[in-house]
Amino acid sequence: MVSHSISIGDNVFIGDNSIIRDNDYHFVSGGSNGSTAPVNIGNNVWIGMNVTILKGVTIGDGAVVATRSLVNKSVPSNTMVGGIPAKVIRENVTWKS
Repeated sequence: MVSHSISIGDNVFIGDNSIIRDNDYHFVSGGSNGSTAPVNIGNNVWIGMNVTILKGVTIGDGAVVATRSLVNKSVPSNTMVGGIPAKVIRENVTWKS
């Protein structure tokens, strides 16, 4: 379910069991009330299996997201990220499908 906006570019590979969320989908007393923010995934992006992408994230063209990563900040183009939370592993990456 999309609450705000999730855009996915061309030639994007998304691994099994990955989750993309543009909303908190919960309400907490005294805290955030289910705020939303768009998710933008560029062209030629490879997202591994079991990745979670949270609201407000932009993943740049040519980026690679390692399996089981939690992406809570934007990812620059042609960068490989991984981990919980995802951090830059390598820059200036290229990949082919």
